Amino acid sequence: MTVVNKATGNIQSIKSITEKVRAGDLGAIEIIEDTRQVISDIDGGVKAWQSLDWDKVNRQVDLLISRPNWRSLPLAAVPIAVKDLYDTADFVTTYGSDIYKEHMPAADAGLVSIMRALGAIIIGKTVTTEFAFWQAGPTVNPYDHSRTPGGSSSGSAAAVATGMVPLALGSQTAASTIRPASYCGTVGFKPSLGLLPLDGVKALAPSLDTAGLFTRSITDMIMVFNAIIAKGAIGQAPLNSVSKPLSELVLSKLAGTWEKQVEPACLETVDLCHTLATAKGCTTAKTIEFKNFDRLTDDQIALMAAEASNSFDFEWQTAHGKLSDHIKRLISDGQQLTAESRTRFEETQKTIEQFEKNLFGQSDILICPSTLDTAPELADGTGSPLMSRAFTLLGLPSLSLPYGLADNGLPLGVQVVARRGNDLSLLLFAEKYLDKGL
Repeated sequence: MTVVNKATGNIQSIKSITEKVRAGDLGAIEIIEDTRQVISDIDGGVKAWQSLDWDKVNRQVDLLISRPNWRSLPLAAVPIAVKDLYDTADFVTTYGSDIYKEHMPAADAGLVSIMRALGAIIIGKTVTTEFAFWQAGPTVNPYDHSRTPGGSSSGSAAAVATGMVPLALGSQTAASTIRPASYCGTVGFKPSLGLLPLDGVKALAPSLDTAGLFTRSITDMIMVFNAIIAKGAIGQAPLNSVSKPLSELVLSKLAGTWEKQVEPACLETVDLCHTLATAKGCTTAKTIEFKNFDRLTDDQIALMAAEASNSFDFEWQTAHGKLSDHIKRLISDGQQLTAESRTRFEETQKTIEQFEKNLFGQSDILICPSTLDTAPELADGTGSPLMSRAFTLLGLPSLSLPYGLADNGLPLGVQVVARRGNDLSLLLFAEKYLDKGL
């Protein structure tokens, strides 16, 4: 899925890489040489990387191959990109801001440490929007350089989409994994809130912030997620087992007032996905119209602003002039929230389980568009986060699957959502019934 095989010219999957490494048919040095060549050939046009240092990469390789039985590690020598929101002890971590342009953390973020322990090689840091909010970086959409890759995990999605790496870390507070995955044509997974560790990740809104993963296939995503979970890398949130056969999980399309804002191609893609699932024997139920979508969207916006005003108080006080207008407006909005607004989103948080029950009804899996549109022009920003805000507030596991190209040549994505904690069921269900492939 992402290292170019010089013999065939094909992009290899994570599964293929690890199988060849385990069999002794592929070495870590060869993988990194190929990765370096692909990045050299491609990244000048895409600008996915915030920082690269091949000497540091080579030192990681030396350390890896010095480990006993390194070839048996779950992600042995798999090249990975890390969103520049995650602390890395051997790479500058800027959080997308000039305030931190020379910041060198003392230690890796928790999830970065886990990836290293699994055998992955950190290639470098990928571009994030400023503090994972709105101000875009230099990354462009791989399919059309006049378009946005989405945000905030811009570089991570673009790096995976172009085959520079097979795996990347992202994050999501509103739509920062699902949206760029859709716009760039990759698989993007936002696990349940609190499931994966976020220590060492720059906070935007702690009640919403969630780790994210990008791969080029759902099969690779399952492999990576299982490796992380097997390592015991679970936060405070529960992870449910797959409690019933996939064939008994009920799929429904989601409807709502948001449909008026969605481009027809995005709605048609959801219909195609539903048709495919039905043809494969999936159990389906009638479309669900969720009445509280708008309310939860508004509450997510308010909660994010309120918590951001606390998260960025240090930068507001000490480096105000280096903040973008977007961040200043977000912090100001949070500072000015009325007591009534705060009370409302606090009440929402107390009744999350009831909102979830109302959303799913008798269904287990929901599908809807990943985004309102295909990737907008760069001048128009990083795209609307509308289709993910409510699910992020509820802490639900969400997955964006690539579903071909629109007439304008840009990728289309379908968003698949499950109840909180049902991450494994979501991934396995998507692989069995919804996977169309790239």
